[in-house]
Amino acid sequence: MKNKKGKFITFEGPEASGKSSQIVLLKEFLKKNKIPYLITREPGGTKLSESLRKTILHYNTNLSNLEEVLLLMTARSNHLNNIIIPNIKKGKIVISDRFTDSTLVYQGYVNNFGINRCKYLHKILLNNYTPDLTFVFHLQVKKIIERLKKRKIKNKYDKIDYDFHNKVIIGYKKISTLKRYIHLDASLSKTFIHKKIIKSLNL
Repeated sequence: MKNKKGKFITFEGPEASGKSSQIVLLKEFLKKNKIPYLITREPGGTKLSESLRKTILHYNTNLSNLEEVLLLMTARSNHLNNIIIPNIKKGKIVISDRFTDSTLVYQGYVNNFGINRCKYLHKILLNNYTPDLTFVFHLQVKKIIERLKKRKIKNKYDKIDYDFHNKVIIGYKKISTLKRYIHLDASLSKTFIHKKIIKSLNL
């Protein structure tokens, strides 16, 4: 199995929806089949972007919506130019845990900055760079909260708040209408979801 052209694949969805577990399974598949790949995340992926991640996601950081969005755009610009684009040009499959869609949902919709305002900034600042394929994980709020209660809280968005998570779910439904989005029922078995991801990638 050979990958002739690099691709940019993103994983999106609410907290505790199983993205990380599926990324690990996909990594194992790519490694086994000797397909060149790179796993990264947002915000993060570079030294600068990881530093900004700590600021953006920390509980006690007092940021306005605009400041948070601009920090995310800065981190994303650094990530794109230094990690994502160079590795795609090398022919690798670049897999990112979250990307612009998360900003549209969390900052644009949930935090009321505005989805269209986020899209506009992404267009003028990042040349509207878009993934080739995006897997969107869907999970009911009840399941999200059940899973969050079982794990260590990592950032300010890992909270037990029904209304917050429900709004995240609605936000993803609003933005994920284009052909590049592959919708996944995160309540199904890990094996079933993994097989659907592999089939969708068409490697």
